[in-house]
Amino acid sequence: MKKVILLIILSVVSFEILAQQSSSTQKEDENYIPNLAKEIGNIKLNLDTISENYYVISGEGVAGNIGVFVGENDVYLVDNQWSALVPRIKDIINSITDKPIGLIVNTHFHFDHSNGNVLFRKEGVPIIAHANARQRMTQRQVLRGFGSVVQKPYPAEVLPNLTFIDKIEYYDGEEVIELKYYPNAHTDGDVIVHFKQADIYYTGDVFVTYGIPVIDPDGGGDIYALIETIDFLISNSKETSKFIPGHGPVSTKKELIIFSKLLHSILTNVEESVNKDKDLVQTIAFTKSKISEDVGGIDKDQFITLVYEMVIKREN
Repeated sequence: MKKVILLIILSVVSFEILAQQSSSTQKEDENYIPNLAKEIGNIKLNLDTISENYYVISGEGVAGNIGVFVGENDVYLVDNQWSALVPRIKDIINSITDKPIGLIVNTHFHFDHSNGNVLFRKEGVPIIAHANARQRMTQRQVLRGFGSVVQKPYPAEVLPNLTFIDKIEYYDGEEVIELKYYPNAHTDGDVIVHFKQADIYYTGDVFVTYGIPVIDPDGGGDIYALIETIDFLISNSKETSKFIPGHGPVSTKKELIIFSKLLHSILTNVEESVNKDKDLVQTIAFTKSKISEDVGGIDKDQFITLVYEMVIKREN
C-alpha cells in the first residue's frame, strides 16, 4: 500500500513540476521559421472578392490573410505573408488589375504577416507599420505565444520605411483608409485598418476565427487589452460591417462576438481560480473544463498558462 501511495505522490509531483513550468522555459526554436520558409512556397493561395475592388488573399497553414484594395491609381495591401509567396501574390494581383502596388501595411511584426517585406521592400514598395512593430522587427524575438519560436531580426533594408504612432489616414478617391493603433492587444504594435467607405476592417491577428488565439506577451500582448480592443470594435462597428481576420474567412460582427465571449470566459475562469488561490495546475484543469472540446486554435494548456501569468502580474 505504501508503494502505491508513493507512486501516486511521485506522479502528482511530476505532473505539477511539468505543468507549472512557465512557458518562458520552453526550449527556443531557432529553426521553425527558416524551415517553414523553405516549405511554404507551394501552399494553396485563394483569392476571394469581398466587394468590387476589395479582396482577400488567403493561404493554407501559417500564412496570414492579405487584404487587397484596388484604388484609383494604386493597389493597397494589408500584410504580405511570406517572401517565398511574393511572386504568386503578385500574379494574383495582376489577374485583377494592372495597377502597381502603392503601399503595404504591416499590421504587426510577426513573420507570417510581414516576411513578404523581404522582397517587396527590395522592389521599392513603401511599407508602413506602427513604430513599435518596426522596432520589434529590428530585434530577435521569442514568440512564447507560439511555442517559443524565434523570429530573427530583419535586415535594415527590408524594414518598413514609414511609421506612425496613433492614427493615420490615406485618401483614395472616395475611400478613406484609416490605420489605427491598438496598444498591447496581440502585440504592442497592432494596427487595424478600416476602409471606411466600404466599412471593411482588417484586424490582423487581433481577431482570428480558428479558436484560441496567439497572444505574444514578450511582444507586448495582453489578454485584457485584447478583449478591450475586440469589445471596442463590436461597440463601434455596424451589423453590416465586414471583418478580415488575421487568419480565417471574412467575418461579421457575429463572429467577433463569439470570439469575445471565448476570451471573456477563459479570463473569467482563470481569475476565479487565481482568486481562490489555486495553483497553475489547478487553474489549467479548471479552465480547460469550461472550454468546449471542439474549440481549436493554440494549445489550451499553453494559452491558459500565459493568461495565468497575465492575471498574476495584474493582481500584483
